[in-house]
Amino acid sequence: MEQSPAMNDLGGAQNTAKRVFFKTFGCRTNLFDTQSMIASLDGFWERASAEAEANAIVINSCSVTNAADSAARNYARKIRREYPAAKVLFTGCGAANQGAALLKNGEIHGVFSHAEKQKIARFLSSDAPFSVLTPPAAMLNEPAFTTFEGKTRAFIKVQEGCDFSCSYCSIWRARGRARSRAASEILDQIARLADRGFSEFILTGTNTGAYNFDGLNLANLAAKIGNINGVRRVRLGSVEPLQVNSDLIDLLDAPFMEKHLHIALQHTSDIILEKMERRNRYETDLILLEKIANKNCAIGTDFIVGFPSESEDIFNDAFLRLKNLPLTHIHIFKFSPRSGTKAANMKDRVSGDVMKRRDMISALIAEKRKEFYLRNSTPLKILIENNNSGLDQFFSRVKIKCDPEIAGWVEVAKYNFDDLGSLIAKDFYAI
Repeated sequence: MEQSPAMNDLGGAQNTAKRVFFKTFGCRTNLFDTQSMIASLDGFWERASAEAEANAIVINSCSVTNAADSAARNYARKIRREYPAAKVLFTGCGAANQGAALLKNGEIHGVFSHAEKQKIARFLSSDAPFSVLTPPAAMLNEPAFTTFEGKTRAFIKVQEGCDFSCSYCSIWRARGRARSRAASEILDQIARLADRGFSEFILTGTNTGAYNFDGLNLANLAAKIGNINGVRRVRLGSVEPLQVNSDLIDLLDAPFMEKHLHIALQHTSDIILEKMERRNRYETDLILLEKIANKNCAIGTDFIVGFPSESEDIFNDAFLRLKNLPLTHIHIFKFSPRSGTKAANMKDRVSGDVMKRRDMISALIAEKRKEFYLRNSTPLKILIENNNSGLDQFFSRVKIKCDPEIAGWVEVAKYNFDDLGSLIAKDFYAI
């Protein structure tokens, strides 16, 4: 544990009737961590719906790219300028690499690690600036809270950490090595959430596909969740190609499973994949994705453009390979050198128009997604979230044009695309 010289005892008197606003950056795992902190407020603090209402603001940061670091840092500075009386706390994956500097510069009141998030009520009550930075916990011990404020779907962290040391990634340092929650804890939490009306569950983690507890893998766990009364749909976070086994492929036929998998490829050039120190290669990825597509499932992936040595020829070849893959969704990242990673010291940096490459890929996958829906005759099943929209079983957002606002599950048989490529329902009915 690190402490600033001015840090007081965090166990002092609690502040009653004060309000805290949570700002979450990044992934689904961070959403879960924010809910964990909300559940740990112990009734001494109320949740604010906006920064202007808050006595304290907690920033749950992301550090997956330099841009992510910048976004969290700039937000902290903005809050300090606009709400100087508010107590600003900083946590998340960016705590270790920029929390100390923000604290030293007086831009935040305190910084703490992921592993300390259940102490949020004590941290909020600290009058003196503080720093509590600890290594990731060896065991995964998450509170089994039974509500998700402001959500119709529940995000469930099933594991934490990653044993893949990709050359460009620093997240495993913040999240630690892979470890999994006990299946009994997860099943109990989901059963209690289902009793409270939640019916869609998203299993998430740093490396979700690495889930393994007492011989139970991710597919085995999802199958048990699907048998819980009240569960209507189970979604999975990103998985690695090598983690998609026959159990998981067979599970896609289950009525409660989403008809979509997000499989992290990162690139389609074997040259670049080797430099990334990835474990997947294009030919085996193609075989795997075609097998999943044959089950009428949508497939998403991640792709990093501008990685060192990605010459024009290598990119053009990778782009042609992307055309062969049955993808429907994609997250595209511009390469961002992370301090302390092997990739940060690589030569042959890309100097061309990287954003043009990004736009080419975006347009390609958007067209593939549209073709998927034009071929598809399956009615769309949607859990409405807000503003009369929600995600279907293929992980696309569908907008329902009606007045007043609706809630719950609906089925859409007829739909079209607007000029922006969004799915618009022509009709719907409750299910």
